[in-house]
Amino acid sequence: MKSLNACPGCLKNSFPTYCNPCRRKLFGGQNVNHILTFTRPEYNQRKTRASGERISISGVQTKHSLKLEKRQLILVEHGGEYILKPIPNGPYENLDEVPANEHLTMQIAAQVFDIRTAENALVFFPDGKPAYITRRFDVMPDGRKISQEDFAQLGEKSEEKDGKNYKYDLSYEEIAELLRKYVKAYPVQVEEFFYLVLFNYFVQNGDAHLKNFSLTRSEEYGDSLLTPAYDLMNTRIHVPNETDMALPLFKGGFNTESFNINGKHCQDDFTEFAKRIGMKEERIMLFIERFGDYVIEKIQDLVDRSFLSNPLKETYVNLVKERLKRFAYSYNADIYGRNEIKPRQS
Repeated sequence: MKSLNACPGCLKNSFPTYCNPCRRKLFGGQNVNHILTFTRPEYNQRKTRASGERISISGVQTKHSLKLEKRQLILVEHGGEYILKPIPNGPYENLDEVPANEHLTMQIAAQVFDIRTAENALVFFPDGKPAYITRRFDVMPDGRKISQEDFAQLGEKSEEKDGKNYKYDLSYEEIAELLRKYVKAYPVQVEEFFYLVLFNYFVQNGDAHLKNFSLTRSEEYGDSLLTPAYDLMNTRIHVPNETDMALPLFKGGFNTESFNINGKHCQDDFTEFAKRIGMKEERIMLFIERFGDYVIEKIQDLVDRSFLSNPLKETYVNLVKERLKRFAYSYNADIYGRNEIKPRQS
């Protein structure tokens, strides 16, 4: 394969492989090459799903378990420290770019928006095909497993009981209710959850369902807390006609006046959502304002250095620009003459 012009971890320029900070975060400082020593594992052949079943990008991905031994990543059945996600098979578009898409989106979340994310990078098979790799945050350095439950489990949703679409059976408002039930530090954690819901809408992640939000037990504080974010991706690149959000924003079929008039979620919807889940009013706009035009330059820089193809780089940036316009628009300000809050400057 051709030599790299950016670190396949953080996307910084002029690194022939992982930079030193990425080696420390991903591999404990070991000198691990970005080219794997084994060929691509056989994909599971995915059959066409039953009519009415909602499927997602993550639903067609085959995941493999890896362990680091003697500075090499090897496939293992048990005791894995990393998850490897090669190019998936399925009925979607541009699937060969799924690894680069997920990697880029995770890096934007971490580097531009300061969102806690699972450590991640790209790796490459000997034939040059990319795969996404993430370090498991539920496995301690000594091999101990940390308890983790996703919100499908916490909401007692399962395929056996609720059918094939069980991952989509609750709203984001109802996830917040479960968060309040299980997390003592709810006032702090609900802000992190709100921010992640905003980000998923911003990058058009239609895979942000119940299983992609989880709690883990903090050994330091003895409380359940949100895990680092994972499975972040701009799914619109692969599923152009999917819904704007994986789950309804509100429970019980509620919509704001703004949504009923405009047919899409804008600033007022997220303001109302934040109030309903118990956020302090003076805190809400601090998060919404982070999605202002000033972030485009930083995002464009990461997109340019990413491993997406040039056509999809342009598509990615255009899609997030469209969402920035929605965040900036306030129906209430427009109708009732309030001063629209301007995005902050960096």
